[in-house]
Amino acid sequence: PLLPQVSLSDQSVLEGQDVSMSVRVRGEPKPIIYCGRRHHVEEAEGARGLFTLHILAAERTDTGFYTCKAVNEYGTKQCEAKLEVRGK
Repeated sequence: PLLPQVSLSDQSVLEGQDVSMSVRVRGEPKPIIYCGRRHHVEEAEGARGLFTLHILAAERTDTGFYTCKAVNEYGTKQCEAKLEVRGK
């Protein structure tokens, strides 16, 4: 049994660019993943424990902090990263 472990990195992009924020998650049993700001995360094929949040054509309103939470029966861990969307 392992408490979930998560990590996420800050990013800065230009307005209109696509953004992929990846989070590596470990834990046993496999944690359930929640990502803030109502975005969907997908598990990368062939990369066990790697989840990616995709934002297409980022807008200035996407700027802010994104939180990822991993939960299993042994506990909860979360991490946070800042996304900065700069004007063109």
